[in-house]
Amino acid sequence: MDIKQIITGALIAVVIIVVGRCAFIVDQRDQVLVMQFGNITGAPITEAGLHWKMPWHNVVVFDKRLLSSDDMPNEVITKDKKKIIVDSFTRWKIIDSLKVFQVAKTRERVESRMQDVVRGKVREVLGQHTLHEIVSGGDDGSKRANLMIDITKIANEEASSLGIEVVDVRIKRADLPEENSESVFRRMKAERQRIAKQYRSEGEEAAKEIMATADKESKFLLADAYKESEILRGNADAKATKIYAKAHEQDPKFYAFVRSLDAYKTSMATQSRVVLSPNSEFFRYFESSK
Repeated sequence: MDIKQIITGALIAVVIIVVGRCAFIVDQRDQVLVMQFGNITGAPITEAGLHWKMPWHNVVVFDKRLLSSDDMPNEVITKDKKKIIVDSFTRWKIIDSLKVFQVAKTRERVESRMQDVVRGKVREVLGQHTLHEIVSGGDDGSKRANLMIDITKIANEEASSLGIEVVDVRIKRADLPEENSESVFRRMKAERQRIAKQYRSEGEEAAKEIMATADKESKFLLADAYKESEILRGNADAKATKIYAKAHEQDPKFYAFVRSLDAYKTSMATQSRVVLSPNSEFFRYFESSK
């Protein structure tokens, strides 16, 4: 290999190194600051594609997408003096990477400062409302959503000085502290037992009313049935009496004879003893049969 080839190869290698040091690619999801010895050389680069810099420059990359931050649990004292633990999360994005670098240097640091701002605003806003409004949304159920809008608005106003935008703040859960949970559970249990007892007593009262109504109706039905049976029995007795009367009118002696036979049959069908005088009218047909 001659000296000319060596020089050419060396020049190509230098060009490759220089191009590698000068060229950089900006992803469409990123925004880039070009730095020179720790100082910013110009405005942030937000346009995706191939860009150039001096070999001694370096780049700092920031994300320009919508970011999510899971905030630390936050202790809040409500308007009605209830202590709750609020667990929230924040959606935010970097809108001015130059300002972010100036105030916090890195995304992690600006995120930490943003979380402090949000936690402070959560305590400030929620502390002006009752536990019912925070947890259940108030009487119409919309209060909690409005609280989240208020927190987002005032947190964004303060966080804008960090070069970021707070897009949304949401509560994942709001719990009572551990030391209060047991007493609350006891109160809830006692309340449920009271409601259950009330339901049972109301059920028993309703059952008694139903039974009393049913008993009253049954008495009316029995009375009507008895009345109807007595009417039917009376009509039957009347018809039987008329039949007996007609039979008696046709042949009184034969009628008396048949009736006496019925009396004999009825009285002698049992094991009971009947003491009568032989001259009794009851045995007149026995005498006449001799």
